Amino acid sequence: MKLLYFISLLFFLCIKGQNYTTQWYTMDNGLPQNSIKDIVKDKYGFIWLSAEGRILRYDGSNFVEYRDFKFKNLSFGDFYGNISKDSIVAFNASEKNALLISRRKPEAVFSGKIPIPGGSEKNKIYKQLVKNNITVRFVPYIDSYFIRLDSGTYYFQDHHIIYLDHRSRKRTTIDLEFPHSRLKRMFAHGKHLFIADVGNRKLLQLYQGKYTYVEAPPLYTDPESKIYWQQMIGQVFITNHGRIYRSLFSEGKLKLSYLLEYKAIDKDISGAVFYDEASKKLYIGSSINGLKILSLSDFSVSRKNLPYQDEVCYAAVPYGNSSVLTQEGIRYDQHTSERIFAAPQSFDKRYIFEDDSGNLVYRENNSIHIRYKNTGFTKYDSVYFKGKEIHGLYKSGGLYMASVVQGKLSQLYIFNHDHIKEIKQIVPFDDNIDAAIRYNHDLLYLGGSNGMYVFSLSQNKIIRQIGKNLPVKQIIRTKDGNLWLTTYNRGIYLLKDHKAIRIPADKNDFLANAHYILEDKDTNLWISSDNGLFRVNRKLLLQYMKTPKGAVTYYRYTKAHGFLNNEFNGSASPCAHELLNGQLVFPSMDGFVFFNPENVKMYYPNAQDIYLERAKIKGQTVQLKDKLFLGRGYKNAELYIDLPYYTGWENIYLQAKLADDENSRWVDIKNDRIFRLTNLEPGKYNLQIRFLSGEGTFVYKNMPVEVEAYFYQTILFKVLVIGMMIFMVVVIIQTRTNFLRLKNQVLKNTLVHKDQELKKTNDKLKDESDYQKKLIESISHDITTPVKFIALLSQELSNTEDTRSQKKYFDSIYKTSEQLYKFTLSLKEYTELYKQENTIEDEYEVYDLIETKKLLFEEIAAQKNTFIYNFCDHSLKVRLNKNILLAVFHNIIDNAVKNTSDGEIIITSATTGTHLEISIADTGNGMSDEQRTYYSELFQKENDEHLVFKNYGLGLHMVVQLMKKMHSGMTFHTNTPKGTLVKILIKI
Repeated sequence: MKLLYFISLLFFLCIKGQNYTTQWYTMDNGLPQNSIKDIVKDKYGFIWLSAEGRILRYDGSNFVEYRDFKFKNLSFGDFYGNISKDSIVAFNASEKNALLISRRKPEAVFSGKIPIPGGSEKNKIYKQLVKNNITVRFVPYIDSYFIRLDSGTYYFQDHHIIYLDHRSRKRTTIDLEFPHSRLKRMFAHGKHLFIADVGNRKLLQLYQGKYTYVEAPPLYTDPESKIYWQQMIGQVFITNHGRIYRSLFSEGKLKLSYLLEYKAIDKDISGAVFYDEASKKLYIGSSINGLKILSLSDFSVSRKNLPYQDEVCYAAVPYGNSSVLTQEGIRYDQHTSERIFAAPQSFDKRYIFEDDSGNLVYRENNSIHIRYKNTGFTKYDSVYFKGKEIHGLYKSGGLYMASVVQGKLSQLYIFNHDHIKEIKQIVPFDDNIDAAIRYNHDLLYLGGSNGMYVFSLSQNKIIRQIGKNLPVKQIIRTKDGNLWLTTYNRGIYLLKDHKAIRIPADKNDFLANAHYILEDKDTNLWISSDNGLFRVNRKLLLQYMKTPKGAVTYYRYTKAHGFLNNEFNGSASPCAHELLNGQLVFPSMDGFVFFNPENVKMYYPNAQDIYLERAKIKGQTVQLKDKLFLGRGYKNAELYIDLPYYTGWENIYLQAKLADDENSRWVDIKNDRIFRLTNLEPGKYNLQIRFLSGEGTFVYKNMPVEVEAYFYQTILFKVLVIGMMIFMVVVIIQTRTNFLRLKNQVLKNTLVHKDQELKKTNDKLKDESDYQKKLIESISHDITTPVKFIALLSQELSNTEDTRSQKKYFDSIYKTSEQLYKFTLSLKEYTELYKQENTIEDEYEVYDLIETKKLLFEEIAAQKNTFIYNFCDHSLKVRLNKNILLAVFHNIIDNAVKNTSDGEIIITSATTGTHLEISIADTGNGMSDEQRTYYSELFQKENDEHLVFKNYGLGLHMVVQLMKKMHSGMTFHTNTPKGTLVKILIKI
């Protein structure tokens, strides 16, 4: 084992950082065929590929194929023309036909309209050179190859060089022996033409018909170097042993810029090469292997690359200015890794910190190890916690802490500074502590599965809980002093006023499981997660949380940007670092990710880079101008959104909607960049497209959409049909009306006079009849009960011989007769009952009115062993018609006496502000539900002439009419425990 450690200690890892990613398109995943002849980018940002049998346009996601040309030969080769003038030309193999690519589409043109890159003159065959690569062949039947520059044209013929000045038309022969074989190493920068002389290790420069030998880096003349030159795009590449360089010419000097190392370049660079500086991508076209896209990365991933060991990274400590060190003894920097000290592979990589002496402190099972810096970390001590588990280690604000678990008991140990064996303070805790940060001299913020707790060191207790039920993963303090919480699957929270406020989620909710946050010098927050690294500006985020306007847009970096794995790690401490050289470091499932935030770009398309020019309708592709027109009967259509964008498609938030109403919602456009319209109703719509053109700035594009209607779907047709129907109805009605008008006019003239006379007579008779009927009903109803009672007493008197009983009957007959006599004295007023006014000027007591009716029925009730109680308020007075009220009270008390035996009748009064309420409650038989419903509904009927009596008697019907006369009401209820409760509501 010691020998193994020694060998490991001597093992030095020098791993080159992965600084590019690769996309490979073939016929299996997007290309129609694998032969790529040339590559060029037009002025609108689209990349064009010359292929066998077709021309392809690439926008970063999709290839658009153009092949419907009436050519016999569709084998296209190199691109010619001028990009800035929007003129790109591709000839077929015979050079008899050509395509002009302009305004984002190719069109067939006659070769006579554009310069032909070849031909014959004076028995000599000429061929223009615009490109140079390792596959170019200079055949002997070509007499002269020429290169056309801005100032003049160079002809290479008869082993000589001839220069033709464009302005003076002067021909100059350059005195050099020059075979065609030397053209393989020729390239141009502007007006300067260069040819590498490998044998003499010299570089020939031709400028305006004169030649010189110039100094240049040795790679230009190295026999192992290969040169690629495309005149139209003005790019020159040098490859040497898999390394790719760009040739640049500035201030009269040549220099090389290193791009990347790609071992297969010599095999793949058989077609074309193009470097897109805007997106930092290198396009390599092969004549047999399709298209490879090498994306230069702003990130570097450092791995240890040891056999039989994984590359999963968690906690580390900064080591020096530009590297980090793990407890396994591996130092990682941007491009390399190196073993610093021997240590066995650890499966517990989550917690480590460096004490104030530079010693490494980390956990291993239930022990804490301290590796001493002054021994080169070769010697270490251990602190063993028997029967306990070290859940986590933390260093914050000068405190050394450990989360310790023993069974169900969780505690936080605070150590005596560098003396790990001395426990200064023990804090009991209900949950396992997953995060700890010292907020100030007195307060500790502790995170667990049930939120965050604020612990006071001076008070030795928890003084506050924040974010209850939140499973806290990390607590981070940014440079502005704000505290942020990352959680397990619950998102990111900002602590504000002792509350946890969730920040807006990203579009895919990947930040629900965010890990850690680092802030760079430009106030950008870098957030690691289980699915990529996110970037958002802190100020913009806080501003949105304060005033939610627009949308929060996160920029997401993934494997396409240079990672080896999208999953970062965060359940550790510490799990991210800002190094002294300004780099940020995050651990991932496959190495440590290093990057300089100032160099990492966010790529957005230009505001004008969106084009809505193509659509597929009924299976046919059509070109659009100003609007999308969908003919009648269409079922579905596809609108192509052409947007040249080559990095991080999801980061531009491309969305679309049909703005036909305020509730229209934005729909995310997928990678195919197609917006589908299905079964739209006929009419006119406005299609809106939006995308991010800058950090947080949306750009909008509108296009009118019109759906044609069948004739029967048009508004005009519907209006005409409705108009005709209305006209026909009007004509029918008018004809019938005229007929009836003529017929009725004759009858009207005859009957109008008699009708008026009969109406007057009928009204008088009806009023008199109604009055007499009501009067007879009222008098007969009110005297029925007393008379009947006197008759019954008389019969009993005649049947008894007992002197006492006779005296009692005589007394009852006397009292009843007296009250009946008093009642008959008022019959004169009774006859005027329905004609009298509701109100009078005199004021009288309600109690006296009730008492009058009580005396009338008291003897009758006594014979039925029933008692009548008058509990009305003596001070309660009204100005309503006395006779009307007496008639109402008479009927209600009469009904109560008739239906009550061996009971009592209680009469009370109350006021409700707007009404005087007289309650008459008996303990008699009570009214049925049907009766109560019936009499209640009588008050809702407007016309008394249509009352249906239902054999319930006439008394209450009269009461209903009298109450309506006073604009008052009455309600019927079931009395408790039995009987009926009648409430008379008299409007004051």
